[in-house]
Amino acid sequence: MKNPILKALLLILLALLSHNYFYGQSYKIIYEMTWKPSKDSIGYKKELMSLVTNEKEPSYFQSYDKFRYDSLKTKLVKDYMENGESLRFPNETNQSKYRTFITKDILNNTISAENKFYTSVFITKYKCQFKWKINNTQSQNILGYKAYNATTSFGGRNWTAWYTTDIPIPDGPYKFYGLPGLILKISDSSGDYDFEIKGITKEKNDISRRAFSYKKAVELTPKQWTDFWKKYKKQPSMILENLNTTQTTYVINGKDVNSREVKDEYDKKEWEIIKNFENPIELTPTCN
Repeated sequence: MKNPILKALLLILLALLSHNYFYGQSYKIIYEMTWKPSKDSIGYKKELMSLVTNEKEPSYFQSYDKFRYDSLKTKLVKDYMENGESLRFPNETNQSKYRTFITKDILNNTISAENKFYTSVFITKYKCQFKWKINNTQSQNILGYKAYNATTSFGGRNWTAWYTTDIPIPDGPYKFYGLPGLILKISDSSGDYDFEIKGITKEKNDISRRAFSYKKAVELTPKQWTDFWKKYKKQPSMILENLNTTQTTYVINGKDVNSREVKDEYDKKEWEIIKNFENPIELTPTCN
């Protein structure tokens, strides 16, 4: 087909016709995220990430190690609630550098970002729509699928995506979505970030009990989250303040969270994790 605009419209129509069929199925997609932790970094870091779609439910994106732990935790909680089995969680030993849990409700153009700090959970909801420029004159093979080219601007960066209509799920890694097919690879023009598919399987997953034992989630507006995150980066141990009550004392490694030693150690550990994203995926806010 010589007319690229008409071809793009037909691809979008194909995705819409396939929407109900593919949203009636469940997939686990594994991506490798490669990124430069700071602008002056010489090397790059890598981490496996998971995108999970469950039938007509919102999809979710998180680190693969965290996904595995959350899946196990959900199973243990369900066994406990259904069969009365003893409930004991294994130590969370994953070394994930990326910690945000992203939920995408594509039908309503809504994205939620969930962040956990010690016993607290914060959720921020965004309205977000991507403006894609599709260029189907360019294609390449990725993981055995024919992929087409599209570009967009997001978070102060220019991105190039490769998507396939062979899997007409309008989803992708991180917050990206809205193309007439699954995003297999997406990179920013500066070479700071790259997400590329490494595997896909048809399976249903459940991590609905991932926040079991945490406090009730606190919902923050985008501005409130930005203000909180700025303060947290300066002094992470602020999250340990005012936790203890007359009935409950919180401890880390057997020591009261109010102790200076615990707070100093917590700050040190969190600052090391924060360093991994001194060069953030989003340089400027796009969604609100």
